[in-house]
Amino acid sequence: MEIKAEIEISKNPEKIFLWINNPAKAMLWQKNVKSGEIIKETAERIGTTFKEELEEDGECLVMYGEIIDFIPNKLISFHIKSKIHNVYVDYSVIGGINKSTVTVNSKIKWKFPMNLICLVIGQKIKSKIFKQIKSELKELKILCETIQIDLNN
Repeated sequence: MEIKAEIEISKNPEKIFLWINNPAKAMLWQKNVKSGEIIKETAERIGTTFKEELEEDGECLVMYGEIIDFIPNKLISFHIKSKIHNVYVDYSVIGGINKSTVTVNSKIKWKFPMNLICLVIGQKIKSKIFKQIKSELKELKILCETIQIDLNN
């Protein structure tokens, strides 16, 4: 299952990337993430591993991830595993002084039995995930455009 969403934000890529690249700041716009911890951090970011707990509709899902690509202020890519899926997701930021486009590309590979469930209600699941991503991007836009943060933080 592949899902793509994007949004324009009235800030430069460096300021937007601060909200994407920092796990504590990302939790402010990714509302389903209830906790997260870095397991192993690397200086170059690629290879950094982490654990996140998501909560949705009262259900908790533990996910383990790794940063698999990183270009400062432009791109961060993750491979995330859980008991129900493998997810590959890219957050890219392209833009200029006061206008940027944030794009999220996700590829979800469902594990058994979710892969069978997706044969029946896959479009409904995809639509729900797309709406969640769009909601998160709207939250990111609000934070980027209303809260001033120092580039050194």
